[in-house]
Amino acid sequence: MRQERANIRRRSVREARIEKTGWSSPWSLVVVFFFLTSVFLFLRSPFFSVRNYVINGADKVPHGEIIARCSQKSASIFDLDLDKIEKAIQSSPWIKEVRCTKRFPDTIVIDVTERTPVVFAPVAGKIWLIDGEGRVLQEDDGVFGDLIALTGVQGVLSPGQFLGPEYEWGLKIVTGLGPLSRNKVIELNVEQGECTLILDDGCIVFMGGYETDCEFRLDLLESILTELEQQGQLAEYVDLRFDKHAVKLKL
Repeated sequence: MRQERANIRRRSVREARIEKTGWSSPWSLVVVFFFLTSVFLFLRSPFFSVRNYVINGADKVPHGEIIARCSQKSASIFDLDLDKIEKAIQSSPWIKEVRCTKRFPDTIVIDVTERTPVVFAPVAGKIWLIDGEGRVLQEDDGVFGDLIALTGVQGVLSPGQFLGPEYEWGLKIVTGLGPLSRNKVIELNVEQGECTLILDDGCIVFMGGYETDCEFRLDLLESILTELEQQGQLAEYVDLRFDKHAVKLKL
């Protein structure tokens, strides 16, 4: 009997607490429903539609092109897939790296790093700008001066593609040239896996085939050219293809 009375008291206490909080009333559920619905509709409202784009680092690529690559089915900032946007932007030939972030309620911040051409390649009647990784950027528009000519490129080129591995050694040479060498080299020829440099004074530098210790060979070239300049001499050719380099002076 005592146990039954205790159970009745506990049930009464629980019912009193429920009645006190009001959760037993169906109107409370209605209020909660409308509150959650209002929150959902607010988050889906035009207030959170992306309207602004902050683009940093873009010089060659028009802002309109970058914004166009951000287009997705939903304009809500909550639905935008930033990874997908980054991949779309990076597919532009000039874009090397890109990072997108959301700035609530309606802004996307886009930070890009553009590629820089290091050579121009005359191929099939056209001249193409190419960066240090071998990516074809666009046809030469004359904006970039002081580029090295890359000759011996075969095939048909188009923006966005990468040169084959046979040109990797040559591009590694170009990007690793010392300051004096860089000022004197005007052409890099790639033929059958071997690279040859042409200097502005007509000197030919035989770099040979692929070399794992690229820095040593480039440092050697820089020291030879520095010594020739200090002595006021000109070389007909410099041969770095073998362990013992050779220099033939112009008479």
